[in-house]
Amino acid sequence: MIKVVDDFLSPSYFNFIEHCCLDKLEWVYTENITDDLVDNKSQFGFSVPIHSMNGPSESAFSWILSGFLYQTRDYVGSNEILRSRCDMTLYNSNKVMHIPHVDFEDPYVPNITTIFYITDNEDSETVIFDRKLQEGEDKSTIDFSKVDILKKVNPKRNRLVVFDGDYLHTGHSPTKENRRVLINTNFSMNAPLLTMNSND
Repeated sequence: MIKVVDDFLSPSYFNFIEHCCLDKLEWVYTENITDDLVDNKSQFGFSVPIHSMNGPSESAFSWILSGFLYQTRDYVGSNEILRSRCDMTLYNSNKVMHIPHVDFEDPYVPNITTIFYITDNEDSETVIFDRKLQEGEDKSTIDFSKVDILKKVNPKRNRLVVFDGDYLHTGHSPTKENRRVLINTNFSMNAPLLTMNSND
């Protein structure tokens, strides 16, 4: 099940979050934005931790985002925020698709995954594959050229995407804009995922 919601936050609150993400954050470089076990020079990115299983990070930004996190938690029908972070990838003249993954692979944790876009990036869509990763399965054995795509979602400011976190998914580095920025959050799956329909 996949749900795409435009204009998720009120305009003024979104504009404030956007300003913080694009102008105020101190980003942390990572060699591979989706899989730190794979060495590939085109997979780099930047991130900022917001929330973990131990609670919010000790930053002002985590408190700025608390309203967003709790609103999203209520929307997906969960009672626990497992993890949240800001992610940023930078311009690449080639259309680089990052490594398909699930956010909790080792250890495996069933979850509801959300992606909230801070920037418009028509050329760097999120891809959700029609394939779930099973607990203990090695995703490197999957031939993604033979896996159907369940949905592609273009990044759009203030757009929220919600889906079952067992689905393999990934994104692209932007080829037109300087950066692609989003907030990736995972929630415990303590309620039926969605009274939602993948066609919504």
